[in-house]
Amino acid sequence: MKTFALALFALVAATVSATPHYPQFLNRETQNLDGTWRFHWFGTNVAVAAVTPATACRDIAAVPGLFDTALSRFGQRGTALYQRTVCAKAGLQRLIIGGLGLYGKVWWDDQLLGEVKLPYSEIHFDFENATDGEHRLTILVDNQFKNAPLFKPDYDFYGYGGIYRSVHLQTLPAQRLETVSIQTLDLKGRIRVNVTTANVSDNAYPVIVGFDDAKERQTIAVDIVNNAGSFELTVPNAAAWSPATPNLHTLLIGHASDLRIERFGLRTITTQGRKILLNNKEIKLFGVNRHEAHPQLGPVSNTHLMLEDIQLVKYLNGNFIRAVHYQHDPEFYELCDEAGLLVWAESLGWGLNHTALLDNQALILEETRMLGTLTANHPSVIINGFLNECASDHAAVLPLYQKLSQTLRATAPNALVSFASNRLQKDKCFSVCDVVSLNYYPGWIWPIASDRPSSEQIPDYIADLAKWFDDPANKDVYDKPLITSETGCCGVYGVRDRALAQWSEEYQADYLKVSIQSSMSNPRFSGVTIWQMFDTRSYVNMGQVRGKFRGYNNAGLLDEYRRPKLAYDEVRTLFGTLNR
Repeated sequence: MKTFALALFALVAATVSATPHYPQFLNRETQNLDGTWRFHWFGTNVAVAAVTPATACRDIAAVPGLFDTALSRFGQRGTALYQRTVCAKAGLQRLIIGGLGLYGKVWWDDQLLGEVKLPYSEIHFDFENATDGEHRLTILVDNQFKNAPLFKPDYDFYGYGGIYRSVHLQTLPAQRLETVSIQTLDLKGRIRVNVTTANVSDNAYPVIVGFDDAKERQTIAVDIVNNAGSFELTVPNAAAWSPATPNLHTLLIGHASDLRIERFGLRTITTQGRKILLNNKEIKLFGVNRHEAHPQLGPVSNTHLMLEDIQLVKYLNGNFIRAVHYQHDPEFYELCDEAGLLVWAESLGWGLNHTALLDNQALILEETRMLGTLTANHPSVIINGFLNECASDHAAVLPLYQKLSQTLRATAPNALVSFASNRLQKDKCFSVCDVVSLNYYPGWIWPIASDRPSSEQIPDYIADLAKWFDDPANKDVYDKPLITSETGCCGVYGVRDRALAQWSEEYQADYLKVSIQSSMSNPRFSGVTIWQMFDTRSYVNMGQVRGKFRGYNNAGLLDEYRRPKLAYDEVRTLFGTLNR
């Protein structure tokens, strides 16, 4: 264990440097509202519609923080109110909530700014503040499933109540850049800058640009039509981004009254038949699925925890993280940019049937658009995904999947598009993917042959799976890269059995060894992503005792406190051999 810890410490110093968060707004006054807020717990005895910002809040709570991990409310579902005083200037303001769960309402004084129906997603509200001075900010947060259309009680990750990430208040200029995405056109430094604006009439809009140290600036007239425009530039002293050399550039951009600094990396990600090409060279993906989770903090993360998780993946000899199953903290993507780790980012949606998909199309499209906008300039994010293990075997949802893929390609042109399917050969939506991604657990979840050990069932199953995806008759998948987006089984930390009994660490290590070797020795596969990085809290007491022992998904290579199981070392050896 000592050697393991020392190796991680060395990697911290070697791979990641401290940097500010991006984008940096140079003209917009921004207040960080994190800290201690006043708090009131209603429980389930009040309807959300009946709550008003006039409620007296006499308790206190942390922001970011959770209300359902406190011992007095542990595991309870209901409604809470967060409130604090904010000093603000008169004028146009933007309130930015980094993410909350599972539902919210927001008031400025007595003015209702709006609702939050997208758990984990960064939401903002623009409003006109009437007067200088102190104002009351109130945020209702509710973790009851009935108020969260996209979060169901049987999701295999826990739906916590609270404000997961930071809250900021920002002054806004009337004319401004809203979004900036920087698309790599070639590795020599040619880029396309796509912008959206607010309150800019259709004309040649003067935009200031400058690279890296920003000492030399130029002004470009950008044709704006319907508050959108694009132009091309060449990055001076261009250096490509890759996992081995994670070089990063900055672009200063904006108008005199609204300048910002965006950070980006020069890299390309494409497919060529069945190959994934990073900077025009084939790459194989060796990675893990990672939730934002901790047994005491839930999805509330911090730099130390995020950085430690990154180092754990690098020490595993991995090069890839699938950030499941929702928008993660933007800082995590930034740290992966710096560390040279490749990332699959994903919007919320887990196991939804076709009725739920069709009934909630507007919400699903909006959160996916927001994910694409958020990840657009992160070179680490090579795949954007959506709707994990949903009803993609229903032809009726194909138009929605098409819209989602189009949305991601428009907002994040530097990334490939995929979704993780457990419908496998029955899937009807693979046509929208750049990369075909499969979730399967032979011998553990399905299929299961009772007369053979799990590890004996895996090779034949994977061979049959690869054969089907290798058939030219299956035109939607035949000439596309294929990756294992999930595979694995549960092993409980400290449970040991040399006979490889289920739930033991030996069983899990044996299962993963056979699964990884079976898939990555088959030329049809371009990557494997283990389910999962560490144990995570799941639904509790839903009647499926075998599946959720301890109320956890126990399939982690590490336990919930990041203590490595035997499987971690087994996978580290395999990845070290295969990832060369």
